[in-house]
Amino acid sequence: MKVVITALAALLLTRAAAEDVPTDTYQQTCEIPPFEWAAYGTRLTGRMYTRRAALLGNSLYAAGYLKSTGAPDKEEFKEIDEDFGVTGPYTAADPVGASAFWVTSDLTSYTTEHGSFAQYEVGVIKIGITTGRPKDVFVYYGEGQDETAGLAVKETAIGNIMAVSGHFVGSLSADHGDGTTTTIYNSNTNGTADFVQHPNAIKNGFDDGFIISADADTGDAKWMVAHPKSNKDAQTVGVDLDADGNIYGAGYSCTMGEDEFVVCDGFVAKFAADDGSILWEQKFTDLGAAMWVVYDKTDDSLYVTGTTTYFGEISDDLPPPKENGNCYHDMCAVTMRLSAKDGSTDWIRTAKGSPRWNFFDQTGDIQLANDLDGPYVYVALDDVGEDGLVTLDEGTSYAGCRDADGVLTPEHLISPSKVVTAEDCPIGSTFVPRSAADALPAADAATEAKCGTGHETVDACIIKYHKYTGLPI
Repeated sequence: MKVVITALAALLLTRAAAEDVPTDTYQQTCEIPPFEWAAYGTRLTGRMYTRRAALLGNSLYAAGYLKSTGAPDKEEFKEIDEDFGVTGPYTAADPVGASAFWVTSDLTSYTTEHGSFAQYEVGVIKIGITTGRPKDVFVYYGEGQDETAGLAVKETAIGNIMAVSGHFVGSLSADHGDGTTTTIYNSNTNGTADFVQHPNAIKNGFDDGFIISADADTGDAKWMVAHPKSNKDAQTVGVDLDADGNIYGAGYSCTMGEDEFVVCDGFVAKFAADDGSILWEQKFTDLGAAMWVVYDKTDDSLYVTGTTTYFGEISDDLPPPKENGNCYHDMCAVTMRLSAKDGSTDWIRTAKGSPRWNFFDQTGDIQLANDLDGPYVYVALDDVGEDGLVTLDEGTSYAGCRDADGVLTPEHLISPSKVVTAEDCPIGSTFVPRSAADALPAADAATEAKCGTGHETVDACIIKYHKYTGLPI
């Protein structure tokens, strides 16, 4: 087994042997663990903040924000066509990269007359996973703040597809393999009379979300859509793909009313493989945001994280947390299982606390267990369990089979390998769905699974759920 580490402060991609990295002992150290190779993002006149990583075949993909640090309105400015570069591999035998390879990218240098804090483009770096040799830099660009959030890369029926998501103001452009370009524009950029397209976000409207479907081998876009749209803030945070190349996205959209009160709702949607049209969308008015999504090909289902809050905290300066029937605290982190066919909800689990979400906050992640582990899903949630032990026995009720004596056997005791239905109940017993008033309440499962039992200063939790029932493990 191998471990790939993506550092966020600067593009530093490291492949290490897992057996050489202790995982059972908390360590606070500046020591560098043994590694197989490293590739570095070299700041020429550009920089990158990596946000997500994905693997496909022999390639590692790292997505984030790319930015030229050059400014044409500055006296010392000199135009170059190698603003950003990635070099590697660096190894223990070649620590200075004497035999390393380079890949560079020409970034647009924007004027600073409107400010310079938001001159970001959407960027994806492609690196050979076995060699550490950089292969390519894919850039999707535009006037305004373009921020990458989600990344998924998979082999599908229509080829190797890369899905990228995030949010943008102003415009965002993606080049196609036939030489044409698709450009999308922010939905609310027709505001003031002095509006111009420029790299600073101040006068370029409020964020809309975006999703890009691209050829993972070349980076050429297949399609790009703006979704969701808003008059205050919106983002498609996480994305994933199915075997047909359809893309699933999760995120949020915020609306400001005439009273300047902001309301944010979560969403999960399915986008068609061929053109990005919406096949279905579920909006969650009891969530401030949905976040990460993972597709399970085993039974065509989705697992999604979210929060009942805006920005993951409670403040007089922010909209209040949402009222949610499965949250019994001031705010909750949420994990859900949905049908990938229509977005209907199968089960929901909640926990006291909330992942923070903003430009650079850690919102966590959700991933399926491998086949050797079993039918489980792992959820990482920042800022859950900070204030002590948090029970995981909360959320929707459990289905089951009730016998002639009135005794209910919950679904997780009937079959751990599938979703339990009426056909699984013994003759003479009655199937009780999760929505029934006499279903087993989540608290009565009494698993005693808790979050917050780790190190002295708990800042996040990794939770293991049974994927068919939502039972916390």
